[in-house]
Amino acid sequence: MSKKVNRIQEDWEKTMKELNDAKADSRKALEEIKDKAESLLSTVQAVAFLAHNIKNTAPSNGETMVFSTKHFDVDSSYNNETGIFVAPMAGIYMFTLQLCITSNRYIYFETDTTKGPILKGRFIDDGGNFGGCQTATTVAELGIKEHVWIESGQSTSGTELWKNSYIWNSFSGALISAVTK
Repeated sequence: MSKKVNRIQEDWEKTMKELNDAKADSRKALEEIKDKAESLLSTVQAVAFLAHNIKNTAPSNGETMVFSTKHFDVDSSYNNETGIFVAPMAGIYMFTLQLCITSNRYIYFETDTTKGPILKGRFIDDGGNFGGCQTATTVAELGIKEHVWIESGQSTSGTELWKNSYIWNSFSGALISAVTK
């Protein structure tokens, strides 16, 4: 009987050691998962820009519209000399364009990417006393280093876009969500 009790005692001690080892392994795995999650969260960065002050108020068909004043540019992804945004990471992005059209004028535009257009449209002023501002928004999935820009299309002759201290023609974009592939 004493041998059985000793064997039960040994089995119980062995089981307790295995249980404590399993707890320690679980804690270690949990810490590793936490560290990995924190690492992933820290790699997702804010990406956003807003640029205004269009350089050319009468852009030619096919011309990239350049917005020369950066109101802000988190992650420095918009080049205000070329008018091109370069995605610093793969993700879902939202872009907004605002153009202020001179009275009785129209302009076609495209929001273009390295892979092709993601939005095509036309802004038109219907002939009121004042030209109006119109806005277009689009969303795109971009790969890392993919480019986005606004291209002018066909338009009426003469100055199509107007600007002053109260009116901004603008181009903006923001990362909505990072994408891993």
